[in-house]
Amino acid sequence: AQIDRMRGLGYRTFKIRIGFGPGDSLDALRDAAQGLSGPERLMADVNQAWDLATALARVERLAPLNLLWLEEPLAADSPADDWRTLARAAPMRLAGGENLSGKAAFAGAIASGAYGVIQPDICKWGGLSAISAIARQAVAAGLDYCPHFLGGGVGLIASAHLLSAVGGGGLLEVDSSENPLLEHFSGRGLALRDGQFPLSDGPGLGYVPDVGGMPDLLASQSDQRVAE
Repeated sequence: AQIDRMRGLGYRTFKIRIGFGPGDSLDALRDAAQGLSGPERLMADVNQAWDLATALARVERLAPLNLLWLEEPLAADSPADDWRTLARAAPMRLAGGENLSGKAAFAGAIASGAYGVIQPDICKWGGLSAISAIARQAVAAGLDYCPHFLGGGVGLIASAHLLSAVGGGGLLEVDSSENPLLEHFSGRGLALRDGQFPLSDGPGLGYVPDVGGMPDLLASQSDQRVAE
């Protein structure tokens, strides 16, 4: 249902959380992959749930799905050798970074050779200044910079501006949950234009959030939940 909702807004690349419950949700991931069409692609996020032995077994099962990347299959602080071992065995790129902090940790991840995608979050550590330098290091090393983000619309727009400034082939992560703080404060909702997330060239983030309209929006959301 979430894929269908985002597909209707113009999205063609989707990420599903796995690694939880019986079977690690691999059957649901397979079903989602079989439901894709045309240029649509799928990623999976394990949320650090596997040890190395489990991850090595799982990537074999995931190989036929042609995933764009596999995110945090291991704990963020797992030894670099474990990440490299998995990267050599995995048919898809490994992604991570949202749970790293500090310049040394990101430099080590970029230099490790284990990651294909680096995902720092400007709202969790470093802000725009520190992460811009790390993102450029990742792109210079041939990795994709894809900013992690999960929260309100202001942080999403800031992340989008940084991705645009850094360049490279990275994607913008947009949470598909029903979230009025995200949609309302993004300034324009979450719909795409020709498959792209449009940004204003105005000063700052390019828009003034409608803070005054937020109470009415939250009230309408609450009324809707009561009605349901």
